[in-house]
This record gives sequence, C-alpha cells and structure tokens, in this order.
Amino acid sequence: MNRGLAPVLAVMVSVALFQASDAAPLAATRRLPMPLLEPSDLIQAVGVRMEAQVPKPGMVLCRKDPQRPLLWYAPSASRALGDGTVHIWYQRVNKGETNYSDQRTLCLGEIRSGQWVLPVVRPEPVSWGGPNNVVMTRSPHRPTWGGFNVFQIVADDAGLAMLYWDQPGPTGEAGAIRAVSRDGRNWERLPGTVFTEHNDAFCLVRIGNEYVAYQTALEPWPEKPVPDNIGKLKRIITVRTSPDLKTWSRQQPLLSPDTKDARDTEFYLLKVFRYGHGYAGLIMKYYADPAKPGKHSAIFRHELAVSEDGRAWQRPYRDTELGFWSYADPFPVEGRLHFATWKDGAMVTVVYGQDRLVAVTGAGSFGTPPFVRPQKGIALNADASQGWMEATLCDRAGDPVRGVSACRIEGIEGASISLPWKHESLPVECALRIRLCNGAKVFGVAEK
Repeated sequence: MNRGLAPVLAVMVSVALFQASDAAPLAATRRLPMPLLEPSDLIQAVGVRMEAQVPKPGMVLCRKDPQRPLLWYAPSASRALGDGTVHIWYQRVNKGETNYSDQRTLCLGEIRSGQWVLPVVRPEPVSWGGPNNVVMTRSPHRPTWGGFNVFQIVADDAGLAMLYWDQPGPTGEAGAIRAVSRDGRNWERLPGTVFTEHNDAFCLVRIGNEYVAYQTALEPWPEKPVPDNIGKLKRIITVRTSPDLKTWSRQQPLLSPDTKDARDTEFYLLKVFRYGHGYAGLIMKYYADPAKPGKHSAIFRHELAVSEDGRAWQRPYRDTELGFWSYADPFPVEGRLHFATWKDGAMVTVVYGQDRLVAVTGAGSFGTPPFVRPQKGIALNADASQGWMEATLCDRAGDPVRGVSACRIEGIEGASISLPWKHESLPVECALRIRLCNGAKVFGVAEK
C-alpha cells in the first residue's frame, strides 16, 4: 500500500562499488520470503542497526464481562488452516463458577473470514450460557502442585499432540500430561505424567524429529533483593528434549539474566516459535515488588530474543519493551501477523505487518544473505514512505552483477515492493546490497 510521498522506483545510472571480503565466510543460501531477524542476517553492515518493532492493537476476541468480575481468558495455542481459518485454544478461567470443573476449561475459538466465532463443539449446554465450545475439562482431583493449564499444541505424524499440566488421578504428582487429536476438537488424554517437577510453565515446539520444551525452573538466590512468594529463589529458563513426548531428558539451564539486566530480573516464561530461517522467542521478565514483599508480583517486562536453531539464543533487543506475551503461536489474518494475548480480563490480539518483527534502519548500508533466484522476481518488504533506499543486485559472494543498475526506492511502503530486474538478469543465487537514508526501513526480502 502506498502512502506519503509520490512513489519513486528509479533505476540508478551508476552501480555502487564495493566488494565482499575474501576472508568473510559465505552465509548459507536461503529461500524467499526472507525476513531479517538477527545481527548475523546483515552482511558487512555499516551505519545501520536492527530494531525490534512494537505491535499495534488488533482484534478483540473475548470481551471483559462486567457481570463476571472473576472471569478472564488466557490464549494457549493456535493453528492456521489452509482455508484461512485460524483455531485458537484458550483457557476460560472463572473461580466464581459453582462447579469445580467449570472454573478452568480449555475452549476453542475460530477466526473465519476475519471474524471471531465460537464453534459448537458439544451439544450439552454450559452453565455460563452461549455455545458449548469446551474441548477439555480439568481432572476432578485437586492437583498436588500447579493447575490445569499450559496446553501447548504441536503437529505430529498423526495429527495434533498436546502437552498440558493437570492431576493424573486420585494419586500421584500433578505434572505434564499428553493428549492427541485429529481435528483439534476431540482430544484423547493419554494416561500418566511425563515430568512432574514443580514447574507448570513451559513452551513446546517441534524441531525436526525432536520435541523441545522450554521450561521454567527455580534456582537458589540467597541474595535475592526482594523475596516474594517463592522466597529466595530465582526463575530461569531451562530446556529439555524428547523423541516422542513421553520420554524426556533432564532440564538443562538455557537462559537466565546476566550483568546487563537489572539486578532483580528473573525470567518467568519463554515462548518460542518458528520465524523466517530461525526462531524467535518472547521472554517474560519478572520483578518482585518491593511494596509487596513475600507476595507474587505483577511487574513484568517483555523482550524479543532470537535463535538460528532454537537452542543457542541471542538477546540483541533487550531494551525494547514489546508490551505483550502469549503462549500461542502468531498467526496470519488478512496479510498481518497476530498474537493472541490477554488484557484487563479480555482476550485480544496485537498485530504486526507480515514478517515485520524486526526492521533494519539508519544511515548506511548492509548486504543480505544469499537466496535462491525467485521465479517471479525480487521484492522488498520495506517502508520508504520516509527517506529512501537503494538496492543493488549482487551474486552469492556479494559482488554487484555486471550490467545491472541499482534501484532507488522512495515514497512507498509495502510488503512486496517489486524491484525492476528481469528474471534472466538474476544469478542462480542472489544477494542484495541495500543503502538506507533518512528513516527508511527494511524488514526483509520477498518474491514478487
């Protein structure tokens, strides 16, 4: 979509002169779209910086009910279907319900044609009225620790698999329990628990043939500035893996605050999701409240972390407050990327432009990693409504392609700004050199 100044997409007379360093190793070749996410995505960067973007308000899914002051909603998982429908599984939490089983339920909502609807999953009426969209209820047995929560859902070879926290029966420790489904509505609970540490806070992803759980753990903190509801312990993030969701490795420390963080920082939760060629993570940072010693605090901050493989993590955006956190994966709706989250008793979304979690900006230049020549030509996911940018076509090594002029972009914004080079002029493996000025931003490279 164009806005601001009249669009300019001009071929430059001269080609920028630069050479890729012979000593620099060549990056792996990627495929488009190629959103830019982490510092290693920039080749020979000069005078530019990467900035995590802050989302805008999106949709209202479940409104706060003033007649039910104890009612709130917590999104847990999401799945985008091929026809544009999005499934969102969420907790309906209301301690004011008379029946114990109704106080926490797992429900299913759908976004169809851009609209939020509650499907009828069961014919029986629910005590709070409206359609019965409950897909799972809690164990009738009080848990030894934790509650009925988490509900991380991933695709597996048979359909969908879930890992959630609950009490397995009248005896035994509460812990992580498996369930499977083909349609996301009808779930079969599998017997027993797979791990039972007192850490009912985890995120689940599948990386290749392995399941990875990012789980909160507690470690001693004798000098904790403000002891809270867990005393002198610190929350950190650990990782554990499984080939089948049943047998799990031990927790291994993964992420904890460092000397660049405020002294009282703890890592409460880490949500991980696939993004571009790697992984992005939402860190929920927690701070005990000095005004409420001995109690759980309500002070949180939220940070974007990045990883190439889901195991080694970087924190280049720690100074940007995202303003939200979610257990659910992001999902597309009408060309924008949404995250379902909770806000003041309601369930809403926050929204980014597609593939726009991070922007490259500044007054300088950078090269992109190489990418496979697209059939329909190259486009930029960029915002040049303010300032301008210049793109030079390069080969895999980052050297300008002879006989192909650079392209200037100005007064235009869009997720697919077409670059003018014809398919026959593109090398088999391409790269770009991009020069930025006066506030222009690049989010990634796309196909026309």
